Amino acid sequence: MPNTLKVFSPVDGAVVPLEQVPDPVFSEHMLGDGIAVDPANDTVFAPFDGKIINFNKASHALVLGRDGAEVLIHVGLETVSLKGEGFTPLAKAGDSVTLGQPLLKFSQEVLAQKAASPFVMVVVTAPADAPALQKADGLVKAGQPLFEVAAGGASAAADAQETFTESAPITVINPNGLHARPAAVLAQLAMAYPFTVQLVKDGHAADAKSIVGIMGMALCAGDTITVRAAGPADQAKAALAKIEAGFKEGFGEKDAVSAPSAAPETAAEDAPADFSKPVRLSGLSACGGLAQGKSFLFQTEDAAFEENASDPQAERRLLDETLRALTAETEAKIAAEKSDAAKDILSAHLGILKDPVLLNTAQEAISRGKSAAYGVNEAVRYSIDVLKKTNNRFLMERIADLKDLRRALLLRLSGGQQAAPEIPAGCILLADELLPSEVSAFDGRVAGVLLAQGSPTAHASIMLRNMGIPSVVRAGQNVLSVPAGAAVCLDGDAAAAFVNPDEQQCQAFAARLEQSRQERAKQQAAAQDAAATQDGVRIWVEGNVSNEKEAALAAQNGADGLGLVRTEFLFHGRAQAPSEAEQQAAYQAVLDAAGGTTVTFRTLDAGGDKPLPFVDIPAEENPIVGIRGVRAFKRNEAFFRTQIRAMLSVTPADRARIMLPMIAFADEVDFFKKIIAEEKAALGVTADVKVGIMVEVPSAALTSEQMARRADFFSVGTNDLTQYTLAIDRGHKELSALSDHLHPAVLKLIEMTCAGAKKHHKPVAVCGAMAGDLAAVPFLIGLGVTELAVGAGAVAEVKALVRRLDAQKCAAAAQAAVGLASAQEVRALARKEFDV
Repeated sequence: MPNTLKVFSPVDGAVVPLEQVPDPVFSEHMLGDGIAVDPANDTVFAPFDGKIINFNKASHALVLGRDGAEVLIHVGLETVSLKGEGFTPLAKAGDSVTLGQPLLKFSQEVLAQKAASPFVMVVVTAPADAPALQKADGLVKAGQPLFEVAAGGASAAADAQETFTESAPITVINPNGLHARPAAVLAQLAMAYPFTVQLVKDGHAADAKSIVGIMGMALCAGDTITVRAAGPADQAKAALAKIEAGFKEGFGEKDAVSAPSAAPETAAEDAPADFSKPVRLSGLSACGGLAQGKSFLFQTEDAAFEENASDPQAERRLLDETLRALTAETEAKIAAEKSDAAKDILSAHLGILKDPVLLNTAQEAISRGKSAAYGVNEAVRYSIDVLKKTNNRFLMERIADLKDLRRALLLRLSGGQQAAPEIPAGCILLADELLPSEVSAFDGRVAGVLLAQGSPTAHASIMLRNMGIPSVVRAGQNVLSVPAGAAVCLDGDAAAAFVNPDEQQCQAFAARLEQSRQERAKQQAAAQDAAATQDGVRIWVEGNVSNEKEAALAAQNGADGLGLVRTEFLFHGRAQAPSEAEQQAAYQAVLDAAGGTTVTFRTLDAGGDKPLPFVDIPAEENPIVGIRGVRAFKRNEAFFRTQIRAMLSVTPADRARIMLPMIAFADEVDFFKKIIAEEKAALGVTADVKVGIMVEVPSAALTSEQMARRADFFSVGTNDLTQYTLAIDRGHKELSALSDHLHPAVLKLIEMTCAGAKKHHKPVAVCGAMAGDLAAVPFLIGLGVTELAVGAGAVAEVKALVRRLDAQKCAAAAQAAVGLASAQEVRALARKEFDV
């Protein structure tokens, strides 16, 4: 019997199942089984007594061994590209360490700014396929038990005499060398063969089946190695061919696949790049996707203005008039805007315009004999300095909004006009940073965006994502030195750009781009066709939208209807509720844009994490389980009756469905059906307007048969159903990573919902994020869901998936999934059975 090694947590934090780590090398157990921890401190401690077998030269990962077991501690994702920035090793390879001994310090600020994720992964890399047993969950402190692993004991001695077949020299093309991800893929390839496979460099050989052995070679981009295999000659040659092909493809790393044969220089932010040869610039992804084009440096200048003024009173009047005019204009834009994201951005601008600090600082400058324009410029600079001193990256992201407002105010105050640069069609736009107003003027001419600064959560980045423009931000000052008209391959998924790529890189990238386009085109070509499984079960794939524009896009993309219209779009950014006539016009526009299909309007889901100033909901200690959704009716009856009348007034009314959020009790359905019947009678509406409920509270699922006697349809809101089932606020900083809608408990509640609905022949839809999760779709179909409401851009892709599924196989898999123990096991089942 092998000994059991207890592994203790190396950091304080919240346990995250490995399957939820946003990197397949960990989530798919390519390195081995284990656990991730979302760290709450900045020090990695030894998880057991042992010896450090390997400490990566980038200092972000180390392997600790004992009694034949090896455990990898990997801090953050994509941290190998930091090349040691933010990491301070406190021990070295070969050291014997004791439980709780500090091994590594890391900068949480650097991880927050530059890593794809801050998670600390603790993974069993040897013995191969050894499971991590008795895994911890919830919150852990460093030194508390994390899991156990069976130690392997002494390994078998290698055969003394082996005859090897050797490959030709191979060049490593992975930009960051053979770190954990490519090493895991290589080890999997080698383990497919029953004989010895080794990597050889400078006379030193390493076991190609050992992830630690591979990483221990510290292979960098451009290094040359050979591979040798000890099996029968024909089998050895086949193994070498397979492994050589893996090297040439970068072992699946996207940025390696598109890399040139001679590895490009990776430009550091503080070192000028040599653009006479291929250069790779790395940053953070603001919007995924691929783009190829010529570079164009986007630069604008502020309007010129005089510093001094002779009439302070006139300057104060000019400042007040300009602020009032721009405030009124911004409020009007908010009222007219259809996009929730744009409303949020405009609302942020409005808040800055009304900021008393800005006004007081500008007026103080005017009192010193300065012009209003100078005062505004000084006030904005002061505000920017205040935000910079916070060192809070989210607050610092608002600096772009301040600059945007400064530009708008200076143009008005100076009476000048600023012509936007002429943007070449299909270019890769380069800039230091972008302001929201600049992004809004792109007008479809930009193929991709590469910024020296910026942030994925800045307002400009949000707009770029809404436009679907592949974008990489915070790629360093070398961005501004890229020659005009240089060829650029932009990989938003890998957060990298290749400048002046060679012919091989261009061809590889173009092939990926074309493959992606063809797949999308194929899906889009069939988007208007019905979605039915291989055995003939029809699934309605509908839109989940917020406004008329998204409704039209959903219809264009083949949506079978609108499964959810979030009416909140009409109320955001307003101090007063819209009139009944304004609401009716907005709902009619959505219905008209839906192309003759059925439209499901959800009554306003205010409260909880979505307060509105004109809806009377008291401040609560725990609003998520307080007065929200239909629970707000009694305090706001006139408001809700107005909304119901506006919904009933669309034509034709029988194409509209009304859906009630936050239903928890059967008598609530009776009550609201009575209210709707009263308003129908008052309006003289005779059409059969279906009334359904959101199933997002566990009590609604548990009493689904009683609910189905009353409601015309169900729509499962999986975002709220998951948070209420697992008792995890979906916005919780530490616990939200544990909230997975594929948890068997959530699946069980959906199963019960479908069973109750089936007894009364009522349809069941899913309108939460789960409907667009490709791993969840087979299980939803298997549980009996017949409608999926997804984002407008996902309709064609979800339809394509439905068409390749078999409903009977989905049902069998769903039954198996309900009996599993965790969401990660369900996701593993989805990968195994449906390749999603």
